[in-house]
Amino acid sequence: MGTLLATLLVAVAVVIVVLAARLVARLTRQPAVVVEIAFCLASGWLLLPRLAELGPRPDWGLLGQAGHLGLALFLVGTAHGMRAGLDRRLVRTVTFLSAGSAAVPLAAGGLVAWWLIAAGDPALRGGAPAVAFTLMVAVALTVTAVPVLAGILRDRRMDHTVDGRLALLSASCIDVLTWVLLAVAVGMASGGGPAAALTVLAAGAVAALLLRRVVPRSLAGRFPRAVPVVVGAAAWAAATATGRFGLTEVFGAVLVGLSLPAEERPGPWTRVAEVLGRTGRTMLPVLFVTTGVALTSGPEAVLPWQAALVVTAVAVAAKVGGSYAGARLGGRSPASGARIAVLMNTRGLTEIVILQAGYGAGLLSPGLYLAFLCMALITTGLSGLMLNAADRYVPIAKDDPMAANITLAARW
Repeated sequence: MGTLLATLLVAVAVVIVVLAARLVARLTRQPAVVVEIAFCLASGWLLLPRLAELGPRPDWGLLGQAGHLGLALFLVGTAHGMRAGLDRRLVRTVTFLSAGSAAVPLAAGGLVAWWLIAAGDPALRGGAPAVAFTLMVAVALTVTAVPVLAGILRDRRMDHTVDGRLALLSASCIDVLTWVLLAVAVGMASGGGPAAALTVLAAGAVAALLLRRVVPRSLAGRFPRAVPVVVGAAAWAAATATGRFGLTEVFGAVLVGLSLPAEERPGPWTRVAEVLGRTGRTMLPVLFVTTGVALTSGPEAVLPWQAALVVTAVAVAAKVGGSYAGARLGGRSPASGARIAVLMNTRGLTEIVILQAGYGAGLLSPGLYLAFLCMALITTGLSGLMLNAADRYVPIAKDDPMAANITLAARW
C-alpha cells in the first residue's frame, strides 16, 4: 500500500512539474518540449534521494512501463504524420538539402566518435563495439526533429512558405535514414550484427505495407472508440517484440504508425493517430523522470562539460553548414538557405527518443548521454533565437506561389 501511494505521489509530482515547465516555456518563448524534458530530468535526478528518506519507494518499474507506453503511442502519431507529398519542381532542392543536412553531420559525428575513442575515457566511451558506437554518435548529430520543427513553423506562420515546408520535408527524409542507421547500431550492439537488424526491420516494413492495404479504411469511422485502443495495444506489443529481437522499442511503434491506412485528407485514421500521439505526448514526461532517476544510480552519472561543449559546437556547425550548402546547391537564395539551415538545426524530441534508445541499448554511457542531451536542448532552443536573427535581415514572404504545391502531413 505504501509503494502504491508513493507511486501515485510521483505521478502527481510529474503533473506539477510539467505544468511549471509549460509556464516557464511560455514566459521564455521556448519550445515547451525542451523545457519539459529539462525539468523532468532534473526532478528525477533530485527526487530519488528525497524519496529514500521519506520511507516507501515508488514502483519505478511500473512508472517506467507507463513512460515507455507513452513513447510507443507518441511514435504511432509521429510516424503516421511523417507522410508528405512533394511538388516535382522541388524534388531537386529537397534531395540536395537532405543530402547536405545528413552527410556533413554524419561525417562530423564520425570524427567526434574517433575523438572519444582516442581519449580513452571509460566514462564517455562506454563498452559498446567501436563501429556501433561510432554509428550511434553520427546518428545523434544528424537528427532533425519533425514534430518540434512543425510546431515552430506553425508558431511562426511559416508552415505555408516554401522555406518552412522544404525544411520539414527534408527533416522527414532524414528521419527515415536515422531510424535505419539506429537499427543497425542497436543490432550490432546486441550482437546480432547489421544483417539481423536490417532483416527484422525489412520484415516489419513489409508487414506494415501489407497491413496498410488489408486494413479497411472504413474501420476507424465505424468504431472510433475501439480502434485507438486496438492500435495502441498493437503498438505496445510491436514495441516489445522489436525490443526482444535485439532492436529498440522505437521501431515497433513506428512500424505500427506507418501501417495505418493513408488518407489524402484528414479523416478517421488521421484522428486515430492524433489521439494516440496526444495521449503518448501526455505520458512522455514520466519516461524522462524515470530516466533522471536511473542516471542517479551510477557513479558515472556526471555531466562532462568539455564533451558537452564540443558536441554542441560540432553539432551546430555541421548541421547548419551542411544544410546551408545543400540548400544553395538545390537552388535556394543565400537568405533562404540561411533560414532553412537554422530550421534544420532543430533536434527536439526526436533527438531525445534516439538518445534514449542508444542509452537503453548500452551504446551511450550515462555521461555521454547527458552531454548529447544538453546538445539536443541547446540546439533546439537556439533555433528560435537564430531564426529571429535571420528574420531581422530577411523578412518572410507572406504569399509564396509555391507554397500550395506541397502537401504537409506533419500535424504536431
